[in-house]
Amino acid sequence: MTMRRVAFYTRISLDEDKQKYSLEAQKDRLAAFCKGQFGDEWILSQVYRDCASGTTLARPELQQMLADAQTGQFDLLVAFRVDRLSRRVAELSNLAQELKGYGVDLKSATEPIDTSTPAGMMIFQTLGVFAEFEQKSIVERTKVGMRKKAQTGKWPGGRVPLGYTFHPDTGLQIHQDESVIVRKIFDLYINGKEGSSAIAQILNREGYRTKQGRKFNRKGILVILRNPFYVGRFRWQKEEFESEHEAILSEETFQAAQAILQERSAESPGYRLSNQNQRLLSGLLRCSRCHSPMIGVSANVRGNKVAYYACRRRLDTKECDQDYVRADLIEEEILAQVQAVFQDEALLEEVWKSAQKKLAGNGPAIDAELKSVEDKLARGQDTLHKYFRAFEDGSMNPAACSQRIEDLSTQHKALQDRRRALLEQRGNLDLPALKTDFLGEILGNLRGVVAAVPIPQKKHLLRLLVEKVLVSDRCTFEVWFRLPHFGGVRTLEPLVAPRGLEPLFPP
Repeated sequence: MTMRRVAFYTRISLDEDKQKYSLEAQKDRLAAFCKGQFGDEWILSQVYRDCASGTTLARPELQQMLADAQTGQFDLLVAFRVDRLSRRVAELSNLAQELKGYGVDLKSATEPIDTSTPAGMMIFQTLGVFAEFEQKSIVERTKVGMRKKAQTGKWPGGRVPLGYTFHPDTGLQIHQDESVIVRKIFDLYINGKEGSSAIAQILNREGYRTKQGRKFNRKGILVILRNPFYVGRFRWQKEEFESEHEAILSEETFQAAQAILQERSAESPGYRLSNQNQRLLSGLLRCSRCHSPMIGVSANVRGNKVAYYACRRRLDTKECDQDYVRADLIEEEILAQVQAVFQDEALLEEVWKSAQKKLAGNGPAIDAELKSVEDKLARGQDTLHKYFRAFEDGSMNPAACSQRIEDLSTQHKALQDRRRALLEQRGNLDLPALKTDFLGEILGNLRGVVAAVPIPQKKHLLRLLVEKVLVSDRCTFEVWFRLPHFGGVRTLEPLVAPRGLEPLFPP
């Protein structure tokens, strides 16, 4: 008499005490099944126990079972249900075929499955379809539940951001030590004018670490800067929801950071390269031939490392023949031109008058929109009062009334925000008196001011004054100020020799 060698495969997804059939209970049911099927003509070779989801095959005991099957350790594998092996049809079919190739049959203790026969294999695959459908239905129901939770202001779960901890009883709470890091990041970005890479370096140098105990990097800093979690909102499935948790930052601080992020993202890729902390004009220089950004590079010239700006297209595709421009020379000349422009009292007076005239021309449009907004606010307030009265005297369905009041309140708040913005614009229509002597005093020593502050502040100062610089060749450039364009092309010919400035890069 040949004894049949049998292996049991058992699996649970959650804690054993929450399962309908624990691992031990499954084993007992499988033993009873084999006793009824084979009497005493079987021997238990091995019991495989996994505590993992059925949506993945990366389970230690499942993989061990396949390895043992390959080496002929047993002849029959028995499971309580086919979904204990996998909830996906393709995976179930592949597992059955693989076991078949090893000479191992598969049986289910609660389903009419026996892969040793064609009919049994067909039933096996059919039940697998239902198992996969059940798993997808569970996922869909879970998503619906999480969305409803998010809509009520409750965080649906996920990775807890830096600055917070999560307790099952109290929910999300501010982590005091980590919140210091979050505030420092936003302060360095907004007030320190530091870039994301520089902030990561500062934090790492000062001994700060991420929630996982690792060093900060540029990508992680950007994730923090863009995360509305710190002002009491969270994102779920690409939507933002108001949350019940306490904010670490004010809305003004967060929006200031978003404005800088938007401004920098609109600038050239050169401004975001690894050399951004060393190159004063990265993000401002553009090639006038192909309109690509010019980025910082360096080369060895007669044994010395020299900094240049180069056209991005020339570097990437060789489709532009723009010259390489010496960084020190163009930076010095642009600073000189900025200083000269802002010390020209007649020019500044003309700019001030032009700006005042342009602002005054915006007054009627602002006044018209302001009147329209105030009229809408008044009508909206009247409508709200009507709904409140209808709600109080019971003449309207409470649910419909409540929804309408909520909608009107949202519209009212938006109109109030717009009114505040228009009033601010109206107040800014009159420019303060132009103090040319004060400007001259501040900008008279522009080189000294620039030399005394760190690179991020230098770049920020320059971007307040200059919109862009168009480079025609290594001796000619055009500065566009953040004022009406005054024309005039400045050349570097008196300062730059016609030869020897461009490094020997491949064409």
